[in-house]
Amino acid sequence: MLIHVPDHFSSKFAFDLAKLPSAKTDRSSLLLAVSGWICGTLLLCLGIFELFSFITAEKGSGQSFLAVEIFAFIIVLIALGIVIGSTLSIIRYKKFYFDGETFTITYRPAIGVTHRFTEPLQNYAGVRLRVLFTQSGLFNRSRYIIDLYHKDPNKIIPLYISTQNKNIRKIWEDYARRFNLPALSIGDRGLIQRDCADLDKSLKTLAAEQKLPFIASGKLPAPESLSVEEQRTSTVVEPSGIYWDIFSTLFLLIAIAAVLLLTAGGVYLTIIGTTLPLKYWAFGAILLLAVLYFSTKLFNSYRLILGRDSVSVIKTLFGTPLNEENIAADKIENVELSYNPTIDRYSLAIISDEKVITLGGRLPVNDLLWLKDFVIRKLIGN
Repeated sequence: MLIHVPDHFSSKFAFDLAKLPSAKTDRSSLLLAVSGWICGTLLLCLGIFELFSFITAEKGSGQSFLAVEIFAFIIVLIALGIVIGSTLSIIRYKKFYFDGETFTITYRPAIGVTHRFTEPLQNYAGVRLRVLFTQSGLFNRSRYIIDLYHKDPNKIIPLYISTQNKNIRKIWEDYARRFNLPALSIGDRGLIQRDCADLDKSLKTLAAEQKLPFIASGKLPAPESLSVEEQRTSTVVEPSGIYWDIFSTLFLLIAIAAVLLLTAGGVYLTIIGTTLPLKYWAFGAILLLAVLYFSTKLFNSYRLILGRDSVSVIKTLFGTPLNEENIAADKIENVELSYNPTIDRYSLAIISDEKVITLGGRLPVNDLLWLKDFVIRKLIGN
């Protein structure tokens, strides 16, 4: 049995099954590896240059530069780590071969013995769609992954990986039809399964065929975090205020600290009669832009409009509409909670073949569950 390995290495991957037999290799990006080699080598040269420069200066002056030498040595170690890590990332790979009935999986680790085994297609539970969130500093991005799901993680077969969600559900459904397997997705109640025959059916059609999972009765009142207004031809749902959480508090503290730092620095330099240097203005401008950006993230909101024929989500900032997205009601195939493990939050996803609209990322989970059932009841006329 293989040791557990990552489900994938690529950020861009497509298993073409139009012609069988077919083979595909999953490997880390060569561009990223080359970038790592270049950056690591430059950093290594800088560290070595600094290290020997201060060693030479130390011998000539008789003074100790131990602290600076340690810092240069740390830079050398970091550079070596980047170069070695980039090399190991490009050595390892997973190769998949499919003859129409059986998969052959070859795993080549960066260090160690190559493993190879086979697995029949009939042992796979379905074609799964999931979203993997990766964090890079303050920013995150999503990888949309379609794979053949197996209870043994080592036997999961990636079929399609992309950082773009364009037509992702259509691609997922096409793979499910090709293999004649159920389409699987991850929702708030675990793994959700939909048979191939039901892939193009709307929520209203599935409700008529009694194929929808449990939906709350609707007797529970709206949570305090949401405002619901019943109009003549539509229902409008929007947050009743700013939802304050640990992220909001952290941002507020950072914003206050940034403003105090800039103010104190400016006052100090003015008192001692020093002209504010250009780098201070540049640093201040960058800091204020960052505060402004996260302010818009904190105070942006949305307005959900549930009409007879369509669902609209209007993004707003301080109550001013910014943009609007629409999905025809008879095109909506699912409404579910989407989980972001990077920030440990759920959001509501309204899904059709053409697009996915998400909202409510700052709402508590229980409020999102209420909103999910409320939207489904409106769509199916319940």
